[in-house]
Amino acid sequence: MMKRVIYISIFVSIFGLALSTESILNALITSIFAGYDPSVRPICRGYEQVNVSLDLGLRELIDLNEPQQIIKLKLWIRLLWTDCLLKWNPNDYHNVSNVVVPFKNIWTPDLTLFDSVSTEFWGLDKFRAIISFDGTVQYNFPTVMEVQCQVDVTKFPFDQQTCPLQFGSWIYTGKQLDMNLQSDHADLSELKQNVEWDVTGVPAVKHIKYYACCPDPYIDLTYNLYLKRKPRYYKTNIILPSMIITLLAALGFILPVDSGEKVSLEVTVLLSLTVFQLLIADKLPPSDEARPWIGLY
Repeated sequence: MMKRVIYISIFVSIFGLALSTESILNALITSIFAGYDPSVRPICRGYEQVNVSLDLGLRELIDLNEPQQIIKLKLWIRLLWTDCLLKWNPNDYHNVSNVVVPFKNIWTPDLTLFDSVSTEFWGLDKFRAIISFDGTVQYNFPTVMEVQCQVDVTKFPFDQQTCPLQFGSWIYTGKQLDMNLQSDHADLSELKQNVEWDVTGVPAVKHIKYYACCPDPYIDLTYNLYLKRKPRYYKTNIILPSMIITLLAALGFILPVDSGEKVSLEVTVLLSLTVFQLLIADKLPPSDEARPWIGLY
């Protein structure tokens, strides 16, 4: 009988603590979101400018479509800013120092990827944010992006490409929203290797630009994605056969004129060169601005 009473007492205590914690969170959420409008940029005395910091991690280079010059990436993005309207004293709410809320309940910076060809910024509004008692908001989300990337194939297949990923606010000026980098390079610790490209680095830089339309500056954060092509496949299937055909063609000039095999050798080399050119036509990336050296060869 005594054990049953003890078990009931423990259950009631745990259940009461759960109800108490839930009521505290409800009271906290009701308090900080009273009169809060997530569609309006938070402005307080001494906090007229919202400071946003951006961190980026590259998970996978999915594809680089050279004919269309579009690169497809899988990323995760971490945003950090301070919302002066979302502050509270933890002592008033049993030391609750942070809460997790849906994306739609808070104001968020209009992060935009310039030169994007995607129909939407996938993942930006599909997760939850963490709010600390001092107004600090953390929002992390994964995403898949397609970006226009200018490809120079002059040195194909030993070429290196640079694809800039330029992030910024489309609406707010630098006086309203300041953007900063959490790190001077993207995180590559969880990068999956691509079969054709090596990612040699993703350094980041902050730009402050002035446009003719507006007197205030606009800020963007640019991550330069450096890529190096893996040439082993092309060495085996394009360069080596080309060298062999060239040697066979040169061999025809060495054979004596009275050799009966000279004419047939040159005809065979010409036919093999024609067939080989048709086979590698689809392997060479088309470009009107730069012609690959191997194509000229």
